[in-house]
Amino acid sequence: MSFAVEAHAQAAPASGAAQTSGGRADGRLLTVSEVAEILRINKSTVYRMAKQGRLPATRVGRQWRFRKSVLDGILDPN
Repeated sequence: MSFAVEAHAQAAPASGAAQTSGGRADGRLLTVSEVAEILRINKSTVYRMAKQGRLPATRVGRQWRFRKSVLDGILDPN
């Protein structure tokens, strides 16, 4: 199933406007709270995994953000 996610991610930039707007579903950034809820783990565990590099994340200022598409790929690698 991850192939379908990759194929979708490659097909989406053709529109141009969706790429710059940030409104694409797979480009959405999630907060620590949202990730904790999706993974059903404590927020402190999400922070720890992000700091250790076990969960791909980006720092935006002092806050962590997680790409939904990456999280979806982790949850359903097929």
